[in-house]
Amino acid sequence: MCVKKLGLALISASLIFIPVERVQAGDAGAALGGMLLGGIIVNEVHKNKQRQRAASSARAAQRSRTRSYVSSAQRAQNRQVQTALNYFGYNVGAVDGAIGRNTRAGVARYQGDMGYHTDGYLDDYERDFLINSYQRALASAHVAPYNAILASQGQRGLLRTYRNEQLGIATTPPPTSGPLMAVAPAAVPSQVPDVEVEAAQVPEAAVTEAGLPQFNFSQTARSVSDHCNEVNVLTASNGGITLAASVSDAEFALGEQFCLARAHAIVESKQITATIPDLTDTQIKSQCDGLTESMNSHVWGLENKSPDAVISETSEFLRDSGQPADQLIATGKVCLGVGYRNDDAKMALASAVLLSSVGQLGYAEAVSHHLRGGFGTAKASERQATSWMTQALKALNEGGVMAMGQSSERIAVLAAATGNDTAGDGATALPVFMTTK
Repeated sequence: MCVKKLGLALISASLIFIPVERVQAGDAGAALGGMLLGGIIVNEVHKNKQRQRAASSARAAQRSRTRSYVSSAQRAQNRQVQTALNYFGYNVGAVDGAIGRNTRAGVARYQGDMGYHTDGYLDDYERDFLINSYQRALASAHVAPYNAILASQGQRGLLRTYRNEQLGIATTPPPTSGPLMAVAPAAVPSQVPDVEVEAAQVPEAAVTEAGLPQFNFSQTARSVSDHCNEVNVLTASNGGITLAASVSDAEFALGEQFCLARAHAIVESKQITATIPDLTDTQIKSQCDGLTESMNSHVWGLENKSPDAVISETSEFLRDSGQPADQLIATGKVCLGVGYRNDDAKMALASAVLLSSVGQLGYAEAVSHHLRGGFGTAKASERQATSWMTQALKALNEGGVMAMGQSSERIAVLAAATGNDTAGDGATALPVFMTTK
């Protein structure tokens, strides 16, 4: 009971934020008062949705009033957008400055690839990134390492690279396909005296008694960032990402999907935190560290527990915490991205388990990837890792909320790589907590 109460206190603390000016050095107690981080996030998300709906209504009204009139400046900007979309492979047809169905469809495809909200309407950030990336590609596509990326992945590969660089993901050039240059042997002295060199005498006792040094250190935690850098290099050398119809190496295909999910999670986290005023990255990470600690007992031994058992146990724990589901979901999304951005696999895993346990079963995909690779937990068996993927695919097949850039193609690759029949008998469905909008 004491352990449970302590866990509830920790998860409550992980969702708490106190303004900087009230925090004194060493005043740990003061950190337990103040404003809910989850509440801040949810309120801002709701405000953004209201602003988006209002903006959408305003745009619709404006279109109905001024359908026949588009300013020359707006038309010029529209042409820039269409030109950039065509360059990066989101073919929208003629560059005429008129935003119609084809352009909206191209915008939606661009938004989906970048991890943005796919509504077919560009906000200022999305538009600026698209146009700036186009201009950057014209200036740098012929320069290493971008020329190699362009040659192996095409223009859209450049766009993904620019996005990854904004997220702090290192750009690794794909390996060249040219022949390896032979290494010249070291020069041999022209005159070497014929002197017989006596072999060094090594006492036998030193070998038999001391033997090889034994280091019993704990295994170094695996880095998701390093893993994805390696995957990205191989993806580039293969000429692009594995599609569902061409899965030949299931393990590698799943690695590619993991890295795609990671990139989308980072983007979503940054989009949410960008709307929160007066909250620094350091402060957010501190709160997410608390979330990781509070979830320790539910993540520990994950490699040996069934998804049903983990979800049931964690769901009860989260209900007892007294935190509204929408706050838990918002905080889980933020901390998932923060974990990946800071290469903290335990934080990311804890967040994915939390999200899966409040009805967001699409995030069970992330849990599966972590178990399969041993990221933030002990490496699990193939069967155990696949059981979490089954949870995710079954939920998505039944109309569950997609997460981390999940799309019909991504889902098809995941199913093909795991041999998953999403229509088969799955695990018991977790009750979904309704959130207040």
